[in-house]
Amino acid sequence: MPDFLPGVELARLFYTEAVRPLLGDRPHAAARLGPGSDVLGHDTARSTDHDWGPRLELFVEDPGDLHRMLAEKLPRRFRGWPTHFVPPGARVRSMADTDGPVDHYVTVTALGPWLHGLLGFDPRDGVTPFDWLATPWQRLAEITGGAVFHDPAGELTDVRRRLAWYPGDLWRHVLAGQWRRIAEEEAFVGRTAEAGDDLGSRILTARLCREVGRLALLLARRWPPYGKWLMHTLGADPVVPHLRTAVRAADGSGRQAALCTAYELAAARQNALGLSAAPPAVRREFFDRGYAVIGGDRFADALRDAITDPVLRRLPLAGSVDQVVDSTDVLVSPPLCRAVMSAFVPR
Repeated sequence: MPDFLPGVELARLFYTEAVRPLLGDRPHAAARLGPGSDVLGHDTARSTDHDWGPRLELFVEDPGDLHRMLAEKLPRRFRGWPTHFVPPGARVRSMADTDGPVDHYVTVTALGPWLHGLLGFDPRDGVTPFDWLATPWQRLAEITGGAVFHDPAGELTDVRRRLAWYPGDLWRHVLAGQWRRIAEEEAFVGRTAEAGDDLGSRILTARLCREVGRLALLLARRWPPYGKWLMHTLGADPVVPHLRTAVRAADGSGRQAALCTAYELAAARQNALGLSAAPPAVRREFFDRGYAVIGGDRFADALRDAITDPVLRRLPLAGSVDQVVDSTDVLVSPPLCRAVMSAFVPR
């Protein structure tokens, strides 16, 4: 196989050298966006076995026979990588050689239908609070990640700008929802250990590490990806060593101590942002039981009190769809995401 190079860079070269010359003066935009580890910047040589290769998104208002023309005229290999993918039309496809026309991985579509398919709405018409809260973070990462190669009308670039990050009050609302998730279980690490349930304490610790990781990314204005890439995306964030210590700790006290250090770092970061009043970013005892906690509700309540939008102030602190459901089947379906969130957010 050829030497590995990041998929977004391969897509850029594929567009510039192989696809663009075939388009003539046809108006279009071109990018590598949507699902794929390459869009998040996490692809490696392992990624080349499926949904990776010379591929891109080509946006044209009238696709016509463009897909067929590319199948007939694209080279069968580009930079050593096959441009043909199998099986035809499958959800997961892999590169393969062919002697005939290539079943390529250039998505040829109008921008509007593509946006509706990925997000459930078209941001060019505006982005409502419901749209924000019903859109999974992974989808927002997929449309604001990757790269745009050609966008003379600027529509795709404007969509990415609109979805770069939450407006202020929505950011507060989602952060409050994340603190509430921590508050719901932070005392259980100690209680399960005290009850002799070491496995339960370890599982709860891992769950809370996930929530702290997502909180850290939200505070850094970065869309948290789904589980496979969450900790990888955190990289060298200051909370990471303490999360590592927490999951390795031999007893409940060690787990609580490491988690509380991570909580304190996140709380101090939030206080420094000036998004709300600043509760003391220090651990405390859970009532009189001796379990160390941060008291996540303090930070959730401070954020809610700082929200000025009257509609958002009345919402339950459930946050976004990612904080309401964990089902992948829901989170990959815009209609299901929007159906779930209609129970929480007025449209």
